[in-house]
Amino acid sequence: MTPDDVEQLPQPSLALLVVRALGIAALVIGASAALFFGLGRLGEDPLVIADAPDEEESVDDEEQAAPEPEPEPEPEPEPEPEPEPEPEPEPEPEPEPEPEPEPEPEEPEEPEEPAEDRIDPATVSVQVLDGYRADGGAAAGVVARELEELGYRIVARNPALRYDVTTVLWTAGSEAAGRQIAADLGAPEAREQPGNLSTSVMVHVVVGADRG
Repeated sequence: MTPDDVEQLPQPSLALLVVRALGIAALVIGASAALFFGLGRLGEDPLVIADAPDEEESVDDEEQAAPEPEPEPEPEPEPEPEPEPEPEPEPEPEPEPEPEPEPEPEEPEEPEEPAEDRIDPATVSVQVLDGYRADGGAAAGVVARELEELGYRIVARNPALRYDVTTVLWTAGSEAAGRQIAADLGAPEAREQPGNLSTSVMVHVVVGADRG
């Protein structure tokens, strides 16, 4: 069919178009009525609604659905407190020193009374003989001074033969005086003179090497 043929087709009239529109509208209305009618029939049947589940069942479901809580971690045990150190024992107090006893008052010493048998040194004549001589008479001089300090009368000083120890020789009748001088000097030997010494002198003291 060519365009010229299309232009030559007869055009429908307005009345025909209106009829067609009304027919279509009627079809639409009829279909709508039938649809509503069917829905009304369905509405007459009772609707069955499922019962709601009991609350307890829902609670159980919720409990089952809810996840179990994780167990709380056990608390770590607290460390045991360290034992307190035992207190050091207090040192025992030192015993107080006992008071020293007070010294007893010393009794005044009584002056020694001269022995009744001691001879007065001033009444005894003495000759000092140097029996050592190695020191130039020094030892004999010391002995002479000791006798003088004790109160004896030194009447002579002379050399003599060598003596190893200091010896006291008394003249007959003067033994007590001789022994007294020997004790005063600490002379190791004392005896009567052999007779070759002056008899006018009561005691002869020979200074030996032991005094050097």
